[in-house]
Amino acid sequence: MSAWQRRGYNRNYWAMAFEGACFMGGIAILSTSGAIAVFINSMTGSKSLVGLAVTVQSIFALAGQLSSAPYVGSIRKLPEFLFKTMLFQRIIPIFMAAPLLLGAAGNWSVGVFLLLFGVFWFFDGFMTVPWGELCVRVLNPELRGHMMGMQVTIGGAASLLTGLLLTWLLAAPAFSENHRFAMVFILASAILLLSLIAMRLVNDPKPIEKPVKLRIGQYYKRIPYIIRSSKPLQHALIARIPAFIGFSSITFIIVFGSNVLRLSAAQTSWLVYANIIGGLAGGILTGETSRRFGNKVTILMCNVFVLIALVMAVLLIFSPNLSYAWLFMTCIFGSIASSNWVGYFNYFLDIAPEDERSVYQVVGNCIGIPFSFVGYAMGAIIDRWGFITAFSIGGVFAVAALSLSLRLLPRRRL
Repeated sequence: MSAWQRRGYNRNYWAMAFEGACFMGGIAILSTSGAIAVFINSMTGSKSLVGLAVTVQSIFALAGQLSSAPYVGSIRKLPEFLFKTMLFQRIIPIFMAAPLLLGAAGNWSVGVFLLLFGVFWFFDGFMTVPWGELCVRVLNPELRGHMMGMQVTIGGAASLLTGLLLTWLLAAPAFSENHRFAMVFILASAILLLSLIAMRLVNDPKPIEKPVKLRIGQYYKRIPYIIRSSKPLQHALIARIPAFIGFSSITFIIVFGSNVLRLSAAQTSWLVYANIIGGLAGGILTGETSRRFGNKVTILMCNVFVLIALVMAVLLIFSPNLSYAWLFMTCIFGSIASSNWVGYFNYFLDIAPEDERSVYQVVGNCIGIPFSFVGYAMGAIIDRWGFITAFSIGGVFAVAALSLSLRLLPRRRL
């Protein structure tokens, strides 16, 4: 066994990293702050529907987590379970392309997309808790966040290549709007399906031999007690609440820049590429920060990047002469902030007792249920009062999230 393998960089580490990288690569294409925002805006011109896509993603993913969490202790073979669920989920973008290829009108195409987008994220949430449990079993604790950052990094590197194709698709005059976005969805599905190869290589060293008998009512009844009895969990939940509002405003930066600077289709498509570059940088930063300094620092760092992006966006409103390069960097900083999930996901696993990991994951994510409609609300605010109001609201809550995150436990106390 090599020194790297002894440190935990084994087959499971690289298989999980590659699986997540393929997922991140596909999601970079389906980002609500990237190609999806451009798609909905091009087809309908509605900022509220862009916000609705953010809401659909959030609420359906949370519903999926609530559906699967009580069953985690009864899944005998987690890698096999995840493989089958991934196969179903990752062909869905192909069906998103169908109405576009059939020439459906813009409103119908967006309506079908939003329905399938919800199903896609429901199954993503359905896999989240079992996937987190598998990570705990197959990875060294200190490398868990690093592996997730590696997923984003490798996925970002692959997305730099696919991003060129994506950018060309979004600007190519040879294609109609329908065919252009249909090819975007098909490209995303092709990359997502590659993750199945990696999941086949993951070996669970601690498979469940005696599945826990399901008592769903009992499972959810103990959640209030667990929250009351854990101060670290309470502090983490309180710190995350304003972050949902702060991060939601990032979604609109590309649409904002396109409107303010009156960008061409080609210039707008390159902003999607800026999101991919930011995702790559975010993976490197969050992974290394998690490994070296812990997940509290990772969370703080992402909140800082949200503030930077929003301040830069507001400055562009008052000084349009800052131009396209300024907007490009704003998109990069906003995309870096979108890697915040690495810090939150791992922090909740860090503070969770072994027999309550699934509960901590569910509580940590489902605290966002009351805020699932924030994305839609932000879009409505923009339609009614403009971008500066929405970005100002997001900035205030990002400051609150940053301040409250200072109370989280540092690495040395975990």
